Amino acid sequence: MLSRREERLLRSLRLRKSREAEGLFLAEGVRAVEDLAASPLPVRLAVAASTLGDTPRGRSLLDLLASQRVAVHEASERELAALADTETPQGILAVAPIPHAGLDDLRVDGEPSVVLVLDAVQDPGNFGTLARTAEALGAAGVVALPGTVDPWNPKSVRAAMGSSFRLPIVAAEWDALASWLARRGFRTLAAAAGGDPLPDPRPARAALVLGNEGAGVSDATRARADGTVGIPIRGRAESLNVAAAGAILMYELLR
Repeated sequence: MLSRREERLLRSLRLRKSREAEGLFLAEGVRAVEDLAASPLPVRLAVAASTLGDTPRGRSLLDLLASQRVAVHEASERELAALADTETPQGILAVAPIPHAGLDDLRVDGEPSVVLVLDAVQDPGNFGTLARTAEALGAAGVVALPGTVDPWNPKSVRAAMGSSFRLPIVAAEWDALASWLARRGFRTLAAAAGGDPLPDPRPARAALVLGNEGAGVSDATRARADGTVGIPIRGRAESLNVAAAGAILMYELLR
């Protein structure tokens, strides 16, 4: 049974200020907790629906957590829903420490190399999708500039489908990032509607900056960038969702 302190902690982690103060985040749902348990991050606490062990997959996850000596507290579906951030936590939620990656943790192992930079991307689903895509395509990591949604928002974590546990995700200011990129020979490309096609040949090292869903990249970003890039639109749509545009541009830079 959860203590009152544990209940308060779980509820508080729905808020960014509490996640930052505690250094902890919530992972919700069987898939997210499976990926968390398989990652290097230690699971501090878990709460599972009383019915989770009725399925082979749920039983396997509970056995894995037990093998890691994780305290798993049983709850009703109603109690679990009251603790979770999402409307449907899908049987389990877990708490783990936020990994504190720095710029030097970005995986610049060879070429081509792409660092994905997010400039005030606000939607947690977009953030998670972009992190998942960055990992799938082999990006060096994700840098969240000030104004970007919290990478450890439960919805961001869920949309990332485990990628945020494996890929370096770094919070940084432009000054520190610009210096780091310059020392390593990166070219900074800001995605923008009406931007130029990607250069040919592609840069061996590129920092791809994606901006806010409505306003695009900031003036400060444009001033830092070596150029703006865009995707030719042949149909009547004015623009692409930021996650879709990011996927296309990352693929082109890394192929």
